[in-house]
Amino acid sequence: MIESLAAEEFERRFGGKPEVIAVAPGRANLIGEHTDYNDGYVFPVAIDRGVAVAIRLADKKTNLFSLQAGEADEMELPPDRKYKHLDWGVYPAGVAWTLAKRWGVEYFNIDGVVCSDLPIGSGLSSSAALEVAFAAAWAKLYKVELEPVDLAEIGQMAENQYVGVNCGIMDQLASASGKADSAMFIDIRSLEVRYVTMPSHFRIVICDTMVPRRLKNSAYNKRRQECESAAQTLGMTTLRDATLDDLLAKQDSFEPIPFKRAMHVVTENNRCQSFFWALADGNELRIGMLMRASHESLKEDFEVTSKELDAMAESCWTAPGCIGARMTGAGFGGSCVALVRKDSVDLFTRSVSNRYQAKTGIEPTFLICKPADGVRAFRPT
Repeated sequence: MIESLAAEEFERRFGGKPEVIAVAPGRANLIGEHTDYNDGYVFPVAIDRGVAVAIRLADKKTNLFSLQAGEADEMELPPDRKYKHLDWGVYPAGVAWTLAKRWGVEYFNIDGVVCSDLPIGSGLSSSAALEVAFAAAWAKLYKVELEPVDLAEIGQMAENQYVGVNCGIMDQLASASGKADSAMFIDIRSLEVRYVTMPSHFRIVICDTMVPRRLKNSAYNKRRQECESAAQTLGMTTLRDATLDDLLAKQDSFEPIPFKRAMHVVTENNRCQSFFWALADGNELRIGMLMRASHESLKEDFEVTSKELDAMAESCWTAPGCIGARMTGAGFGGSCVALVRKDSVDLFTRSVSNRYQAKTGIEPTFLICKPADGVRAFRPT
């Protein structure tokens, strides 16, 4: 288990045991993409792959090591903005900065080891899991009582105000609030989470294109600005309040690109709400139709897919046992998520692999996942 690997590496590098270990899951978003920063609806599932953080207090400077990414630059915490140049260390630095600003905790220097079994750049929210894990670990260390939504808001604030990505809160909230055997229908405006039990014969298959996500911060932020522009044209604060009739009634007032972005968000919110009942009822035909329509909207209207993501989705749609499939995550690379009948998973992956390789010349990889509980932090015995 990743927490055991993190603890073992901690003892090897620093001597002695860590004071706190936290484990936070990644997430796959089944439907509801790029709707969270529009105050809309999302439908993620926390998965049984994630990030483990083992930490203890340090006297002077913070030393962090990742079994996957190597050493982070040495730093002093809580940080000021001078640490924005960091690579993966920018995420724990951002969490420390947020905790100090929001909660007034002033002493943060730690020795820490990170271990992850989430593929980096695959669209499974490894950065959000890292943020939530560090937030939970520090909260446990300082005996600060934080609810899952608090941990999620800390992660989002770190991402928005320190890292510089204007993401919504879905990824962090999914990592903090996951529930075994269930997906989560989340109303981003109210942060209400409604759990829907996954049918027992469904399996979540993450189909990695092996092309790392290439959505740069500037591209993500640009999509958000385009959505904000569309909301202004409609005279609304966010696209959450828009209907398809509203959009079509004012189509002549729009520039073409903001209109397309709004079309995706409005229809995706509708699909997300319909997906709730389709999943609750186990309506496989409806699930498949909604997931395919979501991918096509992300391709045509939001323009965040890639030729590899499209090839992967198309390979999944006609593969044996596939209930539904679409890209998951921010886009421009990464993975597709597929819901597959459990007795067909092997046949599904072989078929998709052959079809995807024929289209792209790339050999994909697959993760077979289950819904998982959200973040947990504990003091090792």
